[in-house]
Amino acid sequence: MSFFSMLRMTGLSAVLSGMVMAQACAAPVLVHSEPMPGQHVAVGNVAVKLSFDTVIDPFRARLLLLGPSGVPQLLPASPIDDEQQSIATSVTLTPGHYVLHWRMRARTGDPVQGTLPFDVGAPSAPVATR
Repeated sequence: MSFFSMLRMTGLSAVLSGMVMAQACAAPVLVHSEPMPGQHVAVGNVAVKLSFDTVIDPFRARLLLLGPSGVPQLLPASPIDDEQQSIATSVTLTPGHYVLHWRMRARTGDPVQGTLPFDVGAPSAPVATR
């Protein structure tokens, strides 16, 4: 094998390993949530589930719920699958508007955060016009 062939192979493997490292260190992206943003859910025990496109560190996840009372509530969450790409919890809620603030990180990546607004109670009936 010539020196230049060996140099090309070394350069190619450095580029490929850089691409793999970039993917491994990427921040997780939220791909599914329950409830969905803007969704109306029934009063009572509400299941909250967040699913991401990569393995997350569930022990460094933070879920903070703000509701109509204005008092923030820290929610405990647990991984729900063997791949550790989802976390879930449930909380008993009264009628009103809620915003779930979440912060997540991959095991080796940067943190990412977002908000998930939703309403608890029956949706408002449309006003009939004559």
